[in-house]
Amino acid sequence: MLKLVAIAMGGLVVLMAAIELQNAVKEDRTAPVAATPDDPLRAELARCRTLAPDDLKTDTACREAWAENRRRFFDGAPPRDLDE
Repeated sequence: MLKLVAIAMGGLVVLMAAIELQNAVKEDRTAPVAATPDDPLRAELARCRTLAPDDLKTDTACREAWAENRRRFFDGAPPRDLDE
């Protein structure tokens, strides 16, 4: 009988932890994203995300925007070779 109570309590703890984790994930998704509205690169990248893959191949503005975004991310440094 004591074993059954211990198993039930363990199950209850797992259930409560899952509910708490779900609430934490919901809070993260609703948190506002800190974005600078004056950044034209962000606006261009948002527009590019709505395009179909075939359209991205011919849209030079999107290709330049992604290149600039990579340059900003890597701060002008060439990417490292991870196999070395």
